[in-house]
Amino acid sequence: MNRVMRKLGAFIIIYSSLVSLASAHWQRDSVETDLIEVLSKSLNISTKEKPQKRKGFYFSIVPVTTTSGGKRILVSSINIAFRLGKEDSTNFSSIFFLPYTNFSDNIGFGLKLNLFTSKNIWNLPGEIRISKIGQFTYGLGSLSTEAQQTNLQYNNLRVYLNANRKLAGNYFAGMGFDYDNYYDIQSTPAGNNENQFEKYGIGTNSSTAALGINFNLLYDNRKNSINPTDGWYAAFIYRVNPLTTNAQWTSVYFDARRYFRLPSIKRKIMALSAFYWGTDGKVPYLNLPGTQLEFTGRSGRGYSVGRFRGKQMLYLEGEYRFDISKNGLWGGVLFLNAQSLSDSDNNFTAINPAGGFGARIKFNKTSETNLTLDFGFGKDSFGFYIGLGEFF
Repeated sequence: MNRVMRKLGAFIIIYSSLVSLASAHWQRDSVETDLIEVLSKSLNISTKEKPQKRKGFYFSIVPVTTTSGGKRILVSSINIAFRLGKEDSTNFSSIFFLPYTNFSDNIGFGLKLNLFTSKNIWNLPGEIRISKIGQFTYGLGSLSTEAQQTNLQYNNLRVYLNANRKLAGNYFAGMGFDYDNYYDIQSTPAGNNENQFEKYGIGTNSSTAALGINFNLLYDNRKNSINPTDGWYAAFIYRVNPLTTNAQWTSVYFDARRYFRLPSIKRKIMALSAFYWGTDGKVPYLNLPGTQLEFTGRSGRGYSVGRFRGKQMLYLEGEYRFDISKNGLWGGVLFLNAQSLSDSDNNFTAINPAGGFGARIKFNKTSETNLTLDFGFGKDSFGFYIGLGEFF
């Protein structure tokens, strides 16, 4: 508890400092600015505006970020935002490069992309990741405790690629394939406790792999998925796995998000997110739904990666986003989330809530990319997050 309070105190000091700096900018002109312009002026680098291009690449970089896991990881995040067509008819595309390490048992590289071709004819989301991972797992259900902790170590190769064709308006349909390969798997329970990984009994050998085919339905009328200001996003994904090292299994994923811009001179947004992730059949343990294990990997701020797992998962989150300074450089967020995962009998028995607050610094005003600093806390748990882009 003392350790949690010390980290909470440190974060409050950082957060208060940011708010104080924001207040110093409050009386300045209301022309929108970003961190790139502030640093350029501080270093006397010319910021003379160039003729606007219809197509351009906008970079945002954070040398060191953090992610909350069973073991904390240091991550570098690089984002590239661009349009593959005219601004009035084509959404922003984005690519995130995510090399990471904790200089011990976590090291890897990830690439996440969400592309829109000219006039949004095609939407091409995907992820490629190769990594060596060390994390904790606690068995199935929302009532698992810290005493059930099991240390997992494994290597992972993931390739998810999808192609969705525009049907009409903002409606898309498509297909894709998902490849997961987990190898060199090792598990060690804490103390003399039962090994929760081996107890599950499916996909718990030294390696497991699955090649899945998915069928997608998508509605997306957001103009910028990096930092949406209004609109809807809804996705339905059905995955079958004809080629696995275990018996065949299927999964269903439904994700819905809504963004409201509230009436105000300054930017104020309510963002809501909910998803259901269910599986059927003999699903390997490392393919089960769980905290921060969904495609976006950003659920359950306040809990560690994989803190809760089950064959089914229900998730709900709400976030209030607001500007602090008139020029949009400084902002903040308040958020609440709740998750519930089914136990070994496939029943939902509890809800695990979490909440928190954070600061925002506009890194690139053209792509609307924010530098994010969040603190989340759950039951006997906490997490500190630094990164690029909003969580959903």
